[in-house]
Amino acid sequence: MSNNSNSNTLTFSIPSSTSDTPHKILLHQAANADEDQGLSETNTGFVMWPSAVMLSHHISKNPSIVLGDENSPNGDVMELGAGCGLVGLTAATLLQQQHDHNSSDDNEDKVIFTDYNPVVLENLQKNIELNDFDVDHQVLGLDWFDQEEHQEQQQQQLADDHDAGSSEDCTTGQDSNNTTTTTWIDVEGNEHAQVRLILGADLLVCTNDADLVASTIDSALVDGGKAFILGADQYTRFGVQNFPDACRQLGLQVTVQEDLLETNFAAEEVDGEVQHGQLMGELELGGYNQRASTMAHDFTFFQITKPIVKAAA
Repeated sequence: MSNNSNSNTLTFSIPSSTSDTPHKILLHQAANADEDQGLSETNTGFVMWPSAVMLSHHISKNPSIVLGDENSPNGDVMELGAGCGLVGLTAATLLQQQHDHNSSDDNEDKVIFTDYNPVVLENLQKNIELNDFDVDHQVLGLDWFDQEEHQEQQQQQLADDHDAGSSEDCTTGQDSNNTTTTTWIDVEGNEHAQVRLILGADLLVCTNDADLVASTIDSALVDGGKAFILGADQYTRFGVQNFPDACRQLGLQVTVQEDLLETNFAAEEVDGEVQHGQLMGELELGGYNQRASTMAHDFTFFQITKPIVKAAA
């Protein structure tokens, strides 16, 4: 863990589950980021946030989340609201390691880094170039407000085609397993295939984020896919408390883990105090200050599954 005082570039050491050597990930923070993260919502995406560190540690210690297994659907990996891209870069590193250890592996999973602000997207591209991996990737603008309307349009098109008895191909239709297929849309209006995995850190900030993030996950996630969303707890972020219900109303399955810093991530007791060693150091690099009441908080972890729903014959 280090911070180059002559630049906005940070170095994170994310622990590996398969080696004593941690994953080294370089990150550049956008130049117009304020030093005080807590006073400006416009900083979202420009600077590192502690939840990205927590989620990166978690997927690194549990690589099957990213690598998938025999039960995982086909598709790519998306970091939603990527910001500086630490979580997506960690996922790309895990995919790269899998390929390096098994050169015959024909897995062509792509990592899609998404955010809204054009300056953030430019910085994401810079961070990808800072890190050495050959995994296929994209940097795309994604507006949460666009997804619900786009999904409604697809559903209406499917209904219209069904009523008309149309046999023509369309973007929204049915695959060979008779399941409904849909797409998500980027800020340029381009449609993209749904992904098998969505990762997101500190997405829930405002009250309406609960519905917006839930609808975006529902739009972008393939049936049978999973999303892992980690952020500050409900005592410091609006939208967190309402997020599970927003997901369930869309038919998504949700499990919630609270108080992660207290109960998870290899905490150890030293002289009667709970300490988190390297993790706490990485969190502080990401802006977390355990001694400052404005920045000290615990974390909530949402694990979301989109059920496989068979379309009506």
